[in-house]
Amino acid sequence: MKYKIEMMGWEYHIQTKSLNGEQVEKIAVFGPLRQSIYELEHDHFSGEGDFEICALDNSGNGPLTITVYDEDQNVVLEIVASDVLHYSEIDELCNKDWDKDLEINPEYSEDYENTLYLEKDYSGSVFYYEVESAEIPKKEDFLISYLCIATPKGDIDLIGELIFKSKILIGDIESGKHKGTYMNIYTSEGKTFEIEN
Repeated sequence: MKYKIEMMGWEYHIQTKSLNGEQVEKIAVFGPLRQSIYELEHDHFSGEGDFEICALDNSGNGPLTITVYDEDQNVVLEIVASDVLHYSEIDELCNKDWDKDLEINPEYSEDYENTLYLEKDYSGSVFYYEVESAEIPKKEDFLISYLCIATPKGDIDLIGELIFKSKILIGDIESGKHKGTYMNIYTSEGKTFEIEN
């Protein structure tokens, strides 16, 4: 039987790009006076970012739920993500390399001379998945992996992957209600510039 899975929570849509010193100076010195976040996003992220991800928050600051529906749209399972194990807690999966860490602090990363960071937050975003199973899915069938983005302002802890019966699921996301947009520049000298709308 086919089942539909919905994982709902607070979404971070994050984009980053490495900038050289001249680009930083133009934005940090003149940008807030003449360019909005939207204009800077258009100038620097139109298909040219170094990293982009849409993922759900795993810090515990907001609700994160998993709901499973059968073919008749009946709810057969509802769980909160905090009740779902990390894949490393399963003996046969503990050697997998499913967690991801990304360092965007230019003081510690060779990939970023200076980092332009763009974050858009959404509440109530949903990842949709479909699976086939001979049995009704249960809590023990689900596992998660982690994605950690290290920034000068602290780590951002996200859900990396949703795993069902030891297989990573591929799904589609529908963003919820837009709650905020933030842009920062992190320099290799340890300075942070906040770009305001």
